[in-house]
Amino acid sequence: MWSIKKNEADDDDGTLEFCRFLDEEAELLRRALRRRDWPTARGILEAEDPELRAYYFSVAATTVGVERWITDVIRDEPDATLPLLLRGAGLLTSAWELRRDGLASTMSDAGAQLWTRLVRQAEECVEEVLRRDPGCADAWTWSIALSRALNLPEPERRRRFQRLVEIEPHHWFGHEQMLLALSPRWGGSSETMFAFARERSAACPGTHIPTLIVLAHQEQFVHLNQLAEPDDPDREPPLSDWEPAEVMDEVWEAAEASYWHDDYPISVLTPIVWNTFAYAFTWGDFHKPAWSLFDSIGEDWITREPWETIKFFRRSRTYTEKNL
Repeated sequence: MWSIKKNEADDDDGTLEFCRFLDEEAELLRRALRRRDWPTARGILEAEDPELRAYYFSVAATTVGVERWITDVIRDEPDATLPLLLRGAGLLTSAWELRRDGLASTMSDAGAQLWTRLVRQAEECVEEVLRRDPGCADAWTWSIALSRALNLPEPERRRRFQRLVEIEPHHWFGHEQMLLALSPRWGGSSETMFAFARERSAACPGTHIPTLIVLAHQEQFVHLNQLAEPDDPDREPPLSDWEPAEVMDEVWEAAEASYWHDDYPISVLTPIVWNTFAYAFTWGDFHKPAWSLFDSIGEDWITREPWETIKFFRRSRTYTEKNL
């Protein structure tokens, strides 16, 4: 394997860029929210398909400043839960920006105070939505995220997840949040995180959910690297972490349970699955399946995660091609 880091210099000709949105409606949604055009945004957010609705809400929640101006909509539509949930999600998204690595010690005193205020305000919004509409899957997803932010006991985190899967068993974003809630970075443990990923992967064949196996290994590598290099602000795990046979055997089995499964349907979230497995197969030196995924990704479906930079994506793809 090449000895490279994600942030090494690269002669990028600028022809590639990340796919910012996974369909046209998501791009229209972001534009509407930036214009504060709530009627248009609401029409998109109320999509009938559960996966589309969840994806669109994730786009809305990460729109800068939405948590501020949506208060006008909440005032004008006091009985509506959607704008209230969006405010809560926007507040929590802003809080995460203060604590990306999961370490409270990296925040200043002022940052810690702001974190607490944003999280508590988000909690009020999400709890009110669940009080009014306990069957709202997206609200339970953000409730799981809040359980991590509030450092709630594991049984409470699991209770919230159980309520979610009773409503939508294959909710991708809720599963992703629960994996993080059980991760060692956020008060869980490696054992509980992997047990969760494996249990849900086995329970949901032919879906995106087995991708959790790859995410669990990523989380584990980050955690181990933080323990080994606690004073290193970059803390990039070695790419060689993917090489052990026991890691890649599990990644292979996850691929068979996910996008290789006969019952797996291509959907708006499939590029997330492609990119995640392409990363793991590349650096685990499984170049044929990696190249097949790069072919599917092409130039149109490059997601920011897990690559972080286009330069690293290009290096990964080139490395795979040269080792076919």
